[in-house]
Amino acid sequence: MAKRGYTRDTIRGGASEWDVSRPFSSYARTLAMLLVHPVRFFALLPRIPDMRAPSLFLAFSGIPAAIVWLLFWGLYPALVALILPLPLSFLLAGLYHLGILGGRHGYVVTWRVLAYPLGFYLPFAAAPVLGPLGAAYAGLVLMPLGLAEVHEVGRLRVVLFCTAVGVVFGAAFYFLSVA
Repeated sequence: MAKRGYTRDTIRGGASEWDVSRPFSSYARTLAMLLVHPVRFFALLPRIPDMRAPSLFLAFSGIPAAIVWLLFWGLYPALVALILPLPLSFLLAGLYHLGILGGRHGYVVTWRVLAYPLGFYLPFAAAPVLGPLGAAYAGLVLMPLGLAEVHEVGRLRVVLFCTAVGVVFGAAFYFLSVA
């Protein structure tokens, strides 16, 4: 039986994924799931090396992020917020994949796990108070839950690695913003 909203022309995601055929309602539903039921979201996330739905989710997340960056910081940061998330996600996924070596799935599945918290964080990144809070939630709650659930590795190991990554990137951000 076909899933609701699926036709041959759409990119069918899993039960928890962003649905291309309904971008706005699916985007709001995905953000709500990541905020309220993150364990359930990652439990339902397909463990297949398909990059279409997460990459389109990141691209779609760049639109509200670019609008927020435009309002707070101007045109050039808004353009960066629109273009940078997808290439940045590949680099970050490589870093996180090194932290969970020995996990059950490969790099592309790690990237799929990273794409949704990164897309969740993007609109909050430009807001002065919400940026650090969104980064902490995405990096210290969503990423460990997602990696532990999908790759079936120990939660303590993933929490320690994600905390180390968060401390390094937080310190780098702090020192770059002070300088």
